Amino acid sequence: MKLPLKPFYFIRHGETELNRQGIIIGSIDISLNAHGMEQARHAALSLKDEKFDIIVSSPRKRALQTAEVISHAIPKSIILENDLVERVWGEAEGQPFDSTKSLFDDGNTPEGAELFTLFSQRIISTVSKHLLNEQSLPLFVSHGGVFKALVHYLGYEKLSSSNGIPFLFSPPESGEAKWKIHNLKENKSRNLA
Repeated sequence: MKLPLKPFYFIRHGETELNRQGIIIGSIDISLNAHGMEQARHAALSLKDEKFDIIVSSPRKRALQTAEVISHAIPKSIILENDLVERVWGEAEGQPFDSTKSLFDDGNTPEGAELFTLFSQRIISTVSKHLLNEQSLPLFVSHGGVFKALVHYLGYEKLSSSNGIPFLFSPPESGEAKWKIHNLKENKSRNLA
């Protein structure tokens, strides 16, 4: 499936205690810490002049809390989307992140974890479904792995997201080959072609 050539917004949830400690969270359902709540409030400020119409959120506490803070500051409806949950990491959940292993290599998949190729297909399919079905411009509130799946699909393997940073994904304009990814907090446009 290809992503429809429609813009959308994305934000990774605010920080949790396990994020702060460098622990793989995956399907663990954990709340934001105080810093994560503050990040969500700052994200709402960064998004206040943006034109999104609806918030599509992972149902995990950390994502939903982020979506609720944004929705409180910028009154928009929230749709929960189960297929936007983070990648299941199996036996690696609750363990320190190992930066020496590639996230994209299915050969390094921990026991009981979701293969990156299947996870990526789930994410692209879900985002595409909302872009095709919604007449509105969505803000997706989800997880770091979901961001990685999106940017990997778009050819930006080295791009990552910090907690609570909103991005605008803009499809290629005529004559361009790549999507542009705008960091709204830093007001930067990334086109790493």
